[in-house]
Amino acid sequence: MSDERPLDADALAAELAALPDRRDFAFSVEVGRVAWIDEAAVEWVDDDAPDRLGRVVFPEPLPAPTQLEIVAPDLMGLCRPTAAGLEVVALDLDPDPSSAGTTSGTARTVADLATPQTVLFPRLPGDETQLLGVVGFDDITTVWRIAWREGTLTEAGQLPAPVNGGVWLDETGDRLAVNLEGESGRSSVYVVDFGAQTFSRLFEASPDSEDRIVLADPGTGRVVVTTDAFGYPAVGVAEPSVAPGVRFVPALPEGDEAGEPAALVPDGRTVVLRHDNGVGSHLRLADTHSLEVAGPIPLPVGEVGSPVVVDGQRLRFPFSTPDEPCRPASFDVATGVFAFDPLPHNAAQEPPQGLVTARVASFPSGAGPMPALVYPSVPGDGPLSGSGLAVVALHGGPIARYGADLVPEFQLFARLGLPTVALNYPGSTGSGHEYTRSLFGRAGSIDVEAVASVVDALTDEGRRVILYGESYGAFLALSVAAVRDCAGVIAFAPFASFESLSVSGSPEVRDLLNLLDEGNHLGFGRNLLTACRTIRGKVLISHGTADMRIPAAESRALAQALRARVGAGEHDVQFVEMDGQGHDLSGRPVLQRWYREVATFVGSLPEFENACPTSTPAAGALSRRPREDKPERR
Repeated sequence: MSDERPLDADALAAELAALPDRRDFAFSVEVGRVAWIDEAAVEWVDDDAPDRLGRVVFPEPLPAPTQLEIVAPDLMGLCRPTAAGLEVVALDLDPDPSSAGTTSGTARTVADLATPQTVLFPRLPGDETQLLGVVGFDDITTVWRIAWREGTLTEAGQLPAPVNGGVWLDETGDRLAVNLEGESGRSSVYVVDFGAQTFSRLFEASPDSEDRIVLADPGTGRVVVTTDAFGYPAVGVAEPSVAPGVRFVPALPEGDEAGEPAALVPDGRTVVLRHDNGVGSHLRLADTHSLEVAGPIPLPVGEVGSPVVVDGQRLRFPFSTPDEPCRPASFDVATGVFAFDPLPHNAAQEPPQGLVTARVASFPSGAGPMPALVYPSVPGDGPLSGSGLAVVALHGGPIARYGADLVPEFQLFARLGLPTVALNYPGSTGSGHEYTRSLFGRAGSIDVEAVASVVDALTDEGRRVILYGESYGAFLALSVAAVRDCAGVIAFAPFASFESLSVSGSPEVRDLLNLLDEGNHLGFGRNLLTACRTIRGKVLISHGTADMRIPAAESRALAQALRARVGAGEHDVQFVEMDGQGHDLSGRPVLQRWYREVATFVGSLPEFENACPTSTPAAGALSRRPREDKPERR
């Protein structure tokens, strides 16, 4: 380790934990406002006062996701998850946010519901009431009408099955299209006509498909639906009042085959698609008449969030890049100009100096090219510059992806002087359904081999690898460390084996295991309790004690097995429990502790004696481009 810049884990952790964490955005063209949540605060900026930030701070962090609704200039609504179900909150805002400092509003609880599932339907323009579908434990959905200003909840009707979304088909609130789940758990689209008191099916591609309505234009009668009847979530357009049938947008030639319908342009023919392609996401415009999809709208490499709204000639949406926290942005369709919205000076602190951007890369695997983001270390000497250490990061899911947004852990590694590869291994989204499905039946084999090949490439450059993973990525990191020599492993919320998790995991986790299980069969699949005896590097495991998806007992068993290795002890295996935390860490003090644990652990790893000098970049994975001819080693 370089002694020129000593490691100050506390200061570094505090700096990164203070980064803005804007999420759960809401845009209102009507009111002229954009709002978001940042930990315990609801914040907003008005179009006519971009230099002034409105802010209401709650006593504790708001859980993700919390749905935010801009009802009127002086009124917002929140639906926030609780341990039992959902709390509906009305937020009265002071007329002048600047006069009340950071407490420019009052929260009123409208209802506190105990329910396994809810859906907040879109609010009709100008209406201060909104429908909320509440799925009971008997799978009957009760539809309630929230009167945000009065703070009341009244029953509007019942539906015979669980609902998972819906849109209004008219401007008067008479006809609501809902995604209604059948006995198999797959959904079809039905229309509830409140005026005529009728209930009828609108769209079903097949009895076994997942069919949903996503968008509707009451003025033209256009609707946009999705279905997985083709093996991927295809996008279809229809005008039920004019002609029966659905016309489908052709599969896109790169990335995921279909985009996510995000907004309808009021020209009567254009739908905005949010499209994932590898590590990046972008927007495309699809013509609902010709079914042609234009090329990606020119945005920086980054991540487009939700929602996307149409405001005149502009598309407005949240956007983040690898070195820029999420913030409101826009694209002017007429001029072709992208811009971040200006933020007031009293918004959350500016990002600290030294954040690095990442370049897009690709690595070979048995399932095809693996998209990745490669983060360099910060310019100059970090505490571990010259150590020869590099990080390979693995996301959870596994049916998920690393996007090109800001990830504080990767900035932490960069500040320490460690280059990082954020890898979308086989099974990740963003590269088409065949790449995603490549993990089905081969979990614990094709993904382990793919990550091991990246470790081999870095090792051949003279690097020693630290594997970092969360959830399934933590299981994968430990699995790779059992077959490859690594300097260390950082595993957040891992599990020991498919067999143990099939007993202890949550229902949604067990459903996922059914997809992945065939190649990692419960009886003979990869089991870390036995495989971890071959791990020779140091290990840091952390888990939230209130994790309902993967119980902390999984990590406790892993830590005990690792400490039972020959020649291993407490100093080689660290286990950190996060009291009261779930599957995701919440709150800046908790995040600060986690970043400090990671920085301290990485700083404790021994130097790699044959490190390449930092002044001479190594060829291959972390410099120009990955090697494409490196065979995988078994």
